[in-house]
Amino acid sequence: MNILIPLLILVPLACALVIFFSGPRVKAMVPFGILAAALTLLLSIGLCFQVYQAPSTLSQNAGAAQATIAPKVSFISETLRFVLPVSVAGQPIDWQLSFGADGISALMVLLTGIVGFFTVWLASSQIRVRTETYIGLLLVAISMLMGVFLSMDLLSFYIFFEAVLIPLILLIHGWGDGKNPQAASKRFLLFTLAGSIPMVVGLISLAMAPLANGQPSTVAFSELSAIAAQAASSGVPIGSKDSWAVWLLLLGFGIKLAILPLHTWLPMTYAAAHPNTTSLIASVVAKLGLYGLLRIVIPLTPVALSIEAQLVVGTLGAIVIVYGALVALSKDNMREVLAFSSLSHVGFITLGLMSMTREGLGGAALQMFNHGLITAAMFWILSMLEQRHGPIRLRSEDQGMAAQYPKLAVLLVFFTLAGAGLPGLNGFVGEFLTLSGMMRVCTTLVAIAVLGTVLGAWYGLRIVQRLLFGSNGTRYDTQNRPLAGVDLRAQEWIPLVAVGFLCLYIGLFPMRTMKLFQADTDRLATLAEPVSKQIHRDMDTLVVESTNP
Repeated sequence: MNILIPLLILVPLACALVIFFSGPRVKAMVPFGILAAALTLLLSIGLCFQVYQAPSTLSQNAGAAQATIAPKVSFISETLRFVLPVSVAGQPIDWQLSFGADGISALMVLLTGIVGFFTVWLASSQIRVRTETYIGLLLVAISMLMGVFLSMDLLSFYIFFEAVLIPLILLIHGWGDGKNPQAASKRFLLFTLAGSIPMVVGLISLAMAPLANGQPSTVAFSELSAIAAQAASSGVPIGSKDSWAVWLLLLGFGIKLAILPLHTWLPMTYAAAHPNTTSLIASVVAKLGLYGLLRIVIPLTPVALSIEAQLVVGTLGAIVIVYGALVALSKDNMREVLAFSSLSHVGFITLGLMSMTREGLGGAALQMFNHGLITAAMFWILSMLEQRHGPIRLRSEDQGMAAQYPKLAVLLVFFTLAGAGLPGLNGFVGEFLTLSGMMRVCTTLVAIAVLGTVLGAWYGLRIVQRLLFGSNGTRYDTQNRPLAGVDLRAQEWIPLVAVGFLCLYIGLFPMRTMKLFQADTDRLATLAEPVSKQIHRDMDTLVVESTNP
């Protein structure tokens, strides 16, 4: 058993409980919470280091079947057995909870550790009311997110997936400082619960599917992946097996990733929550739906993921790229601009996943990490500006903030260019790979997505122009705030510079980062290859039939 895996879940949760039971008057709980988040970050780095080093030693002993079905890099330990006192088709329901990590989950664990630590770090200076409780809830959210990414079975995945909602709703409701945080928290709750109903039905159907062949039901990813690989290689017609369950899973995960038209909770939540809270939601929580597609839908249901499902989700991903960019251009509230900007960039990840190719899946996994870093940094900068000036709006006149905050202005331009996909920065690599993967499937969707990149550069330059340049900064009402006119402090520039360094490093040396998860995404592409070939043949047939009525 790898000790890092339970520690990543238990350390932030245990420290949060200490904070809650210590009472709000114990001021030492704020630095204690920062220390807990720092320890969680170190544990996540340690896990990534182990996974990064493991493929070179394990791949030599892995057989061909193991290489295409079971994770090469996996630290799995059975921790709890869940036995139902019933049997179905003469088979007992004997499920076991297991946790582990491969390259994909280790990447998301690292993202959670980085964003979680700096979110707690900045909260100590930005949250003035019940700071200890706020930090405690952040630690609970971090713990639940770690549980999602380290789950290696359907049951524990679902438990942690839903448990993340509890601290987030409390954070939005109790510390929201935007438009009607109470209504936003209710909408967030209702939408996510509505998505949970079809998702849990789909997950149960996956667990029960082996009963049809006389095998015991299972929730383990490794066993379900082996069954899926066997079905994919046996020539079963696409869409003929449990297609209804796949549609339910796509609906449930689609609400979490805010795919059109299930996105209305996202802008309202981002505009209502404190930007520090939004940084965690936008960078990590919004990836849960994408992670569900990558961890469950693609590897466990490749046969049932039919051409209709692939085209529908891929098309929605392409549309949301353009839609999010156009709405971002029309907004003047900076929170809403960043909300729709984030929604637009999630569309690129969806395209990469639905391509089911090596380039697309690898680019999607990398872009999940890249988008998390860039989005978190943008919301941190927004929070710093709101501390100095209150609500930030892109008014018709220029603000000229670069004259007041030259260091902050440089970092804002840097992260804006990273989000726009400037070559040499991390955003370019991920988006290029996702588009390359989809190019092999549907060039029309790629053409739509490329239009979104142009619009993305447009609203990015609009942010820079309206906020930073044009005047000497004297027009903007400072509202007599204590930090007005103060450039970056040490507590503020440390997270921005650290994340900025990662964005530059990944942009210059992408293959070093992709080595962490490349074997796992390649394995998914190998598993889906027989299905992808048939889907591509069906697509060609549809094109021929549509052009020759």
